[in-house]
Amino acid sequence: MSWEILLNNEQHTFTSDDLPALIHGEKGSGASLFSLSLLKQLYEQGEPILVITAHDEARKELLTEVDEIDFMSVTERSQAIDAQEKQVIHLLKEHISILPDLLSLLEDFQTRIVLIKNVEEMDRNTLSLFYTHHLTVFNGDLNTCSEKEAFLQLKYNAKIFFSPLYNDLRLHLPELAKYDGYYQGRIDQGTVRLRESSD
Repeated sequence: MSWEILLNNEQHTFTSDDLPALIHGEKGSGASLFSLSLLKQLYEQGEPILVITAHDEARKELLTEVDEIDFMSVTERSQAIDAQEKQVIHLLKEHISILPDLLSLLEDFQTRIVLIKNVEEMDRNTLSLFYTHHLTVFNGDLNTCSEKEAFLQLKYNAKIFFSPLYNDLRLHLPELAKYDGYYQGRIDQGTVRLRESSD
């Protein structure tokens, strides 16, 4: 199934200019599917992408959004050289120990978009590698994330909230329908949602 992104009920396309981005949402809020739909837009624009996920289900979801010929899951350091020929590189949390080597071997890392899913399940050492990478999308549940304060101190070109931040007065969400998110961007703000696409 394909989805299109709407902002204030109008079709909206995200680009690398909207990064770095933060997409917060509890499980079942729609934040995860939205992050994959955003990634698909960037993929279709030809952007190189690195995706780091906590669960293998996300790899299967990714393969519904991107062409398998453009995709490679890296499970060992020796694959890093071949991986950079792929538009989309995937790294699972269970192989996170090879991440520093992978980053050092990726010649295009500075221009490669990074999507980190399930930030609440990643450790500080992993997350901090991307705090200054200007092309990162952080996705997950900040309410259960030990790095919540660090995330909220970072500067973003886009912030999207599918759930409230508990015990936190810094964010007041408007009334949202199920699976809708509140978007604060460089130029605009409002409600984002996904709509099933006819293509």
